[in-house]
Amino acid sequence: MNKRPVNINLLKIKLPLTAMLSITHRVSGIIIFFLVLPVTVYGLFQLSNSQDSYNAITLFFHNNYLFKSIIIMLIVVLKYHIFTGVRHMLMDFHIISHSLASSQKSSVVTLVLFIIDALLTIWVLV
Repeated sequence: MNKRPVNINLLKIKLPLTAMLSITHRVSGIIIFFLVLPVTVYGLFQLSNSQDSYNAITLFFHNNYLFKSIIIMLIVVLKYHIFTGVRHMLMDFHIISHSLASSQKSSVVTLVLFIIDALLTIWVLV
């Protein structure tokens, strides 16, 4: 009789950083598809509709901290997806080796660069 686990508890498994970046890259892609793209298309439509709608949206952005926080969060998600996507592409083109050590180093570098960029983005937009 096979003693395999029926339900795997993902919260108990310690995944390596490379796996976490890969999984969160996919999750950020889903967030981009369902949230970032529709909000961006609607926002660009409203911003380019007329001068009055542009003024209304920019005034709303500057005065409503919840709206501003949501927009900043969506920008940060998009940037995370770009950073991790570039890392994946560099690995696909064999610019970064697929060895365990180089994958771990590229994960750390990607995460550090993303955190620096995210903090700068938040600092500039707030």
